[in-house]
Amino acid sequence: MEIFSRLLSLACFFLWPAGVHAANPDPAVAYANTHRQGSIAYKEGWFGKGDTKIHYVEAGRGPLVILYHGFPSFWYCWFDQMELLKSRYRVVAVDALGAGLSAKPEVKEPYRIDRLATQLDGLARHLNGRKRFTLIGHDWGAALSFAYAQAYPDRLNAVIGMSAPPYNLFVDLVRTNPEQQARSQYMQRFRALTLESITNSGLAERIWQQSYKGLLDSGSLSVEEGALFRAAVGNPLAINGGMNWYRANLTAFADLGPTQNWPPSDPQISVPAMLIWGNVDKTFVEEFLDQIKRKAPSITIARIDGVGHWTSMENPAAANRAIEDFMRGLEKTSRRDD
Repeated sequence: MEIFSRLLSLACFFLWPAGVHAANPDPAVAYANTHRQGSIAYKEGWFGKGDTKIHYVEAGRGPLVILYHGFPSFWYCWFDQMELLKSRYRVVAVDALGAGLSAKPEVKEPYRIDRLATQLDGLARHLNGRKRFTLIGHDWGAALSFAYAQAYPDRLNAVIGMSAPPYNLFVDLVRTNPEQQARSQYMQRFRALTLESITNSGLAERIWQQSYKGLLDSGSLSVEEGALFRAAVGNPLAINGGMNWYRANLTAFADLGPTQNWPPSDPQISVPAMLIWGNVDKTFVEEFLDQIKRKAPSITIARIDGVGHWTSMENPAAANRAIEDFMRGLEKTSRRDD
């Protein structure tokens, strides 16, 4: 009964109307502060208003690092990386539009990748003015992060993506690669869903089970952390928000073409870049590891053995080592150039 009561209270919190400040603190922030290492605490903030209002959590001081999750998830998936970085950086993990405590518009237009990039740039300017920052993304967040690096190279120190290609390379893959088309058919099913069908079918619970039960069973997540993810992901409005990423940015695979590209000119990624890839991840065909070098000729690729799609949580120590090695290398290069 205690676990049920806790899950119910968390679910009620995450179903708080979009765009409204909750009377109580984010339970994931409270949990993070209870389980953090050291004295550097976590606090939450808000940016924007109405249907584009987003929630974020930050810790630390120093150069800005923004972390952007994918689907289905929320800001807490970055807890281990925030613990690593908060002693030297100001780390800000975003609840993406449609997820966590951020607004969840039911129309698809705000989820277009160009609009999400504009929103991300606005958040960075709100937090950091005109200074450059480092961007780290996972899944859809990685596709967005790499695309942002193409469109806004003067805004970044570096970009790191986990478990996904740049958005334009993803479009190329699902348009031309039969194996990727087969692996991504679920995206087409997602596009056809309605909020009513999501609510009535119990899809949110099934998605939580498929995404997070394995992490619970393996010990990668605690029971309390599993409850936090269940409350966030189990909200049908959040699942519908995730579906809107697919509705807004994809058509039938056969109809995809250059008009779906963003940035439209598909420039190369010129800032320092890294891809972190779990070698048992089946979400994308492995050929993209070679193809991404056409988008980012100097990209560093860090492979993690035995890890699937949840790169930041399945083996956080290995993911953190890759991030730390990459960022310390950038710091050494910066000092030599000064």
